[in-house]
Amino acid sequence: MAETLPVRPMDAAQLRALAHPLRLQLLEVLHSEGPATASQLARRLGESSGATSYHLRALYRAGMVEEAEQRNARERWWQRSPDRRMVPNSVPQDASPAERAELKAAHAQIESILLERDENAMRRWMDVRYDLPLDWQDAQWIGNFRIWATAAEVREFVQTVIELAEPLRTVPEAGESERLEVHFTFRVLPQQPPQ
Repeated sequence: MAETLPVRPMDAAQLRALAHPLRLQLLEVLHSEGPATASQLARRLGESSGATSYHLRALYRAGMVEEAEQRNARERWWQRSPDRRMVPNSVPQDASPAERAELKAAHAQIESILLERDENAMRRWMDVRYDLPLDWQDAQWIGNFRIWATAAEVREFVQTVIELAEPLRTVPEAGESERLEVHFTFRVLPQQPPQ
């Protein structure tokens, strides 16, 4: 049985901190490429350093990033916080109506960002899929199917898939040309309430 990821509880403010496309991009780049300055992240993402600095500070206040070891005296270096975090999918039953509404809105915003990224990746893939070498054309996969499982089985399944993907989330060293960036989408969506 797969070990359960430690999920640190997030309040509405922390979820709201994640509910911005640039903040999600910053977290991804810091995860896959390691520590960087606001200026480096701005160049990497095509943003202004003022924007990346602002959003890094918001992520810092939410505990998602931390200061990394300084490499020079002029610029602040940032890294992702070392603990693994997953956005919780649930809204506590005992949450106040205002907190429930806030959490639902934050979830909707994050999901909207992720779905838009999926759609953009799908369009890019459709543009290049037949131009890829045959081994890449044969390696790609798109599809879906129905499964039947308990909540515990679904949690274990999700954990296993995440653990399989984790080693592939690091940008390859320069010169390791066989590895290409691949957009990975994974959804496990219950289709009916329990009876």
